[in-house]
Amino acid sequence: MSNTAAKYNLTEGPIFNKLLKLSLPIMATSLMQTAHSLTNMFWLSWLGEGYVAAAGLVGQFLWISFSIIILFQMGAEIGVSQNMGKGDPGAAKSFAQNGFMLSMLTGGVITALFIIFRVYMLRFFNIESEYVAFIAQKYLAIVALSIPFNFGHFVLTGVYGGFGNTKLPFYINSAALLLNIILAPILIFALDMGISGAALSMVIAAAFNFTLKIWAMTKYKSRPFEKYKVLVKMSWLRIRQILLWGAPISGERIIFTLLFMIVSRLITSFGDSAVASHQVGMQIEALSFMIGSGFSSALTAFIGQNYGAQKWGRIRATLKMSFIFMGIFGVAVTAFLFFLAEPLVSIFLTNPLSIQNAADYLRIIALAQLLFCMEGVASGAFRGRGLTAYPSIAGICANLVRVVLCYALAATALGLTGVWWGIAAAMTVRSVTLLVSHSINMRKLPKEDCAIVPRRREMIETSGKE
Repeated sequence: MSNTAAKYNLTEGPIFNKLLKLSLPIMATSLMQTAHSLTNMFWLSWLGEGYVAAAGLVGQFLWISFSIIILFQMGAEIGVSQNMGKGDPGAAKSFAQNGFMLSMLTGGVITALFIIFRVYMLRFFNIESEYVAFIAQKYLAIVALSIPFNFGHFVLTGVYGGFGNTKLPFYINSAALLLNIILAPILIFALDMGISGAALSMVIAAAFNFTLKIWAMTKYKSRPFEKYKVLVKMSWLRIRQILLWGAPISGERIIFTLLFMIVSRLITSFGDSAVASHQVGMQIEALSFMIGSGFSSALTAFIGQNYGAQKWGRIRATLKMSFIFMGIFGVAVTAFLFFLAEPLVSIFLTNPLSIQNAADYLRIIALAQLLFCMEGVASGAFRGRGLTAYPSIAGICANLVRVVLCYALAATALGLTGVWWGIAAAMTVRSVTLLVSHSINMRKLPKEDCAIVPRRREMIETSGKE
């Protein structure tokens, strides 16, 4: 094992320290991404609630692209982590290269589709205001150009995570987010580009992020693999395995987004103010979602390496610590969102009705946060072992429940508040289902650890040529 690989080996050493070092950069990156989204929303709110609504609706199409990114990012991360745990860096590099190539090709196709069909895509929401529809089309046409860069740098982040090094992606992500935060007000206000400036700042930051990560993978002294090539002949065997690992997660995210868009269409029937309230509430709630997802992603890599090394006792101890940590975090988030709801939304909204609707959303969603945070641990445990179907099935079923509940409750005297209750109830259904499934599945793990003999050098070199 090389010195770099040994440094980021997650199968030895203090569990809590290693897990904390792995997860903190990812969680900090997620926090910065949320701060960036809130900052952009703050600047757009100066232009008017219609701009917040337009950016929020377009953001749901971007969610679809991010859902597809997960297909390649998670597949590459699992492939890298498990093969590094087995002592086979050649196979790990092959998974990294094939995941990257596939993501770039797919990202280019999605960009073209979004730009060509943007008018028809936005008609789905039945936007009442023609001006909001117009600026949404303009925003989507520009921000779609960031998609290929996002596809590439997200997969490389997953590769670094599977390798056990989350610090370098954190530094690069932080630099890119800081660039975006600086550029956005300059382009929006100083250069008078309006919502186009917000979109352009995202494209520039994504390109910057992508470029730095390509440099890190090929030139940086602590890169995961020696002689890493960006352009390689694709291995259909690797691609098939990447798709098998990533498809359940990506499919669940895509279905979630599509079903959520149906709920968003319901929310637009309550007017632009309701849409703005929803977007502000979601962005603030993302403080919990993004950090929880970041921890879950780190846990996937940690469990993946130890699963490859067949260290069952270490896996159990890791999960016990993780549940305690995320349980404490969940209680803190619940209190934060519930008691500070109105002051938080007032930063971005001025309309009293919009403030009330957004505050109601946060208070109701806060009630589901504890179980939601615990759910992230179960998801990371499943994915690290390659069992990606479990969290995906639970998510799809819960999202179907979400649509039914939202429409049913919105038709009652609760109105828009009924939609908020439907979203919170569906989150709880998903969390409970996944936590119960995790508890049952963990009983199948062997009781005793197994010894793994690293593969011989000639076998490693052969796998690296695939």
